[in-house]
Amino acid sequence: MLVDTEVFRPWLGSGAQSALPAEPEREADPKLALGRLLKEGGMRRKPERLYRLFGEEVSLEALRALPAFQHFEAELTEAVRVVARSQGWPH
Repeated sequence: MLVDTEVFRPWLGSGAQSALPAEPEREADPKLALGRLLKEGGMRRKPERLYRLFGEEVSLEALRALPAFQHFEAELTEAVRVVARSQGWPH
């Protein structure tokens, strides 16, 4: 979630870009970082109530900038191919 500024723009406005960590995968505790960002942005809700919303709104394009997501997507693609081949589907 910490990679997509558009998800945060409704809560952080134009400051969303500068508020998000430059390297989100290096955050030791992303949930803590999310809570801090929202609190600094004036959000009074508990961040846990927004996980689903952020998860649904984060763009695949933004996620694809993260090495961990690239790895996940490659593994998922290969797993789907293996299952498809086992079912007799063409390559």
